Amino acid sequence: MSETRDLMRMPSALRDADVFKQTITGRAFPMSGFTALDIDLHGDVAEGLARICRFGGAVPGNTYSVAQHCVIGADAAMEETRDANIAAYFLLHDAHEYVFGDMTTPVAKWLAVIADELYGGSAHGMVETLIATAKARLDMAIWRAAGMPPPGKTYRAVIADFDLRMLATEQRQLLMPAPKSWGTAIDAARPIAMRGRLSAWPVAKAAEAYRERLATLCPNARRV
Repeated sequence: MSETRDLMRMPSALRDADVFKQTITGRAFPMSGFTALDIDLHGDVAEGLARICRFGGAVPGNTYSVAQHCVIGADAAMEETRDANIAAYFLLHDAHEYVFGDMTTPVAKWLAVIADELYGGSAHGMVETLIATAKARLDMAIWRAAGMPPPGKTYRAVIADFDLRMLATEQRQLLMPAPKSWGTAIDAARPIAMRGRLSAWPVAKAAEAYRERLATLCPNARRV
């Protein structure tokens, strides 16, 4: 607690300069003022996402990673739409989680409830905005590092739909039977077309598959 109080007493500029996250390759990722030059897609992102569990680790058996989720979704998007941009944006859509982590939707909603209990008023919405803003800032740097412009509204809507369908497919194939409904949208979502059933990949396979899709779908991605 004393460390937290000491940090809060620091001038904001000093706090920003000192706060960083060490990446898997040993880099210091600045938590404020970062740019595309701080993003290592082939190293930090691929390896980091391959080690982050989907569903907060609730998948029985081996770890089902964010990297595998992104790769399978990108492949499915390419198969269905034949649009390499859609596939590329899906590959990148959760890349911010190598910094932010995979905060599950129930946890995010819980934090919003706590904020409302503590502060009332618009605090509930402020938590949602805070999380969305953090992810958006990371996304902007990631898209630049990948050599791609920010996706337009149409692409964003398509990616959101594929993400929902991936979530529903993963829930049905990987998790234990749901104790209650996850919501009408997920219950009604059309599954992703794929050959066979989902099974968790080893870390090395997930990271390498992510790098392979980067090479194919984001040929102008910056290499560190």
